[in-house]
Amino acid sequence: MAEIDPGYLTTQHGLAVSVAALLLTSCMHYAEPIEPINGPNGSPPTTCFDRLDRLSGEFSLTVVAEEGREVPLTIFLPQEPGTYPLIGFSHGAFASPTRYRAMLAPLAAAGYIVIAPMHIDSEDFGATGRPMRSETWRTRNLDMAKALAPDQKIREALRQQGYSIVSEQTVSAGHSYGAVIAQLPGGAMAIEPDGSQINRTNPAVDAVVGWSPPGEVPGMISAAGWSTLSAPTLTITGTTDILPGFIDDWRAHKASYDYSPEGNRALWVGEGIDHYFGGMFGRERPADEKSQRLFKRALEISLNFMDRAIGRTEVCVLSLATVDEVYQEDL
Repeated sequence: MAEIDPGYLTTQHGLAVSVAALLLTSCMHYAEPIEPINGPNGSPPTTCFDRLDRLSGEFSLTVVAEEGREVPLTIFLPQEPGTYPLIGFSHGAFASPTRYRAMLAPLAAAGYIVIAPMHIDSEDFGATGRPMRSETWRTRNLDMAKALAPDQKIREALRQQGYSIVSEQTVSAGHSYGAVIAQLPGGAMAIEPDGSQINRTNPAVDAVVGWSPPGEVPGMISAAGWSTLSAPTLTITGTTDILPGFIDDWRAHKASYDYSPEGNRALWVGEGIDHYFGGMFGRERPADEKSQRLFKRALEISLNFMDRAIGRTEVCVLSLATVDEVYQEDL
């Protein structure tokens, strides 16, 4: 696993003082700018925004899992064929990979191959009834394991289009329910539906990015479950990230940051940001200007974090932070 250098954070005088007081009870830390790593042949480093603004492609592929179960995949690719790091992505409950195109296509454009399975609870899966919780849990974890360790069929489909994966550079990512699924390969320990615990750690995972992971859920995950996270983990949430009747206080989403090991975690909070960034993904609808702007910022933070966590040779450079966000690294 690559060691993260806590650099590449920029700040402004008086950055988010009022927001910090509102958002977090813990002490916030902002790293000072450091000398960025130059690009190839000493060229200036590329900004994260520039990388995310490039073009990408995608294709669909169905693979066969245990007992002949079909798993539809959406695979997002950088525009230029080549060898790239891998992101395995687990979508939120009842959603689907294509509802996260606004998130996954830019990350692919920025130089990652993204493999996103469609889980059996997806509304787009075509099932006649809602699967049992235990079956959803079991198959989601199997789907994510396949996304993070692509089989020969996936690799051959990539090869035919001129792409391959850097096996030593892997990110596990997800949103909401999918964020918990993404955290398990990074070392988190959940409570299985039968009350047992299974160590699902994947040593190939160099980083975890969880968008709006739930807080403690009885019968699924507790504070102790995040204490075993071994991969550097970024948690993303917002001050209106509320799901009435399930998560009534947005601060619950901070649990995976609050309870993960010190020195191995990061947190980004957007002021006024809800569970779907105003409709940018998951439950898609036209998002307002602020949601769009902070969504792009969260992508920028994610890209910079991943680049450093996997030990990428050229790390993208963050733009200046704004008063609408709080970013904390404890790495």
